[in-house]
Amino acid sequence: MATIDQLKGLVSSKLGVARSNQFLVELPSDFASGGLLSTLTSLLTSGTLGGGDLNLLCNSVTLPGKQVLTNDRRVGLEYQKVAYGYAVQDVTMTFYALNDYGVKKYFDSWYSNTVFDDFQLAPYKDNYVRDIKIHQLRKPLINKDFNIGPISLDIGIGQGTPYSVQLIDAFPTTVNAIELNNELDGLVQIQVDISYTNWKAVDDTQGFFKVSAGLGGALGGIL
Repeated sequence: MATIDQLKGLVSSKLGVARSNQFLVELPSDFASGGLLSTLTSLLTSGTLGGGDLNLLCNSVTLPGKQVLTNDRRVGLEYQKVAYGYAVQDVTMTFYALNDYGVKKYFDSWYSNTVFDDFQLAPYKDNYVRDIKIHQLRKPLINKDFNIGPISLDIGIGQGTPYSVQLIDAFPTTVNAIELNNELDGLVQIQVDISYTNWKAVDDTQGFFKVSAGLGGALGGIL
C-alpha cells in the first residue's frame, strides 16, 4: 500500500498537481473587428503563453476527448468489439464580456464568414475553418520578485506548458443566447461551441524558467 510520503514524492517529482484554472486558449486573428478586441486577439495569438490578462476573459474551456467507435463481431461463440473509427465532441468555451462586447463581435464576425445570411449560402469550408490551440499551463513551483534599484525582476521556476492540443479545422457552430435580467448585478458570459475535424496533442512546451523585467519604483510609476 502506498504511503503518504510516497504520494508526496510522486507529486513532487512530477512538479505538482495539474490545476484546472491554469490554461490559455489561442484563437485565430482573422475575425477581429478592431478596438480592444484586436488587442485581445493579437495577444492571444502572439505565442506568448504568459499573457494572463486576456486568459481571464476565457472563464472555462474543455480539453477535447475522443471516442473509439466499435461494431460487435462474432468470433466463434463470442461477440467481440472491433474498432472501425472515432468520434470527437464539440469543445465548449465560456468568455467574460467586456463593455465593448468585443468577444461577441469576434464570434459574430466568424459566423458571418461561415454562413452568408443574405444569400442563404455557405462558402467553401476552407474559407472559415481555422486551427485553435488549448494549453494546459503549469503553476510555478517558485515565484519570486526582486528589486535591483529601479529594475524589478519576476522569476518563476517550474512553470511552463506541459500539455497542448490543436483543434484542426475548427469553427464555432453555436454562440449561445445571452440572458440579461434585472434581478442580479452579475457578469455577462458568452458560451461558444466549437466543432472541428480532429485534434492532436502538440509539442508546444514552454520553458521551465521564466524571467521578466520591468521598471519599478518612482521611475516605473512615471512610465
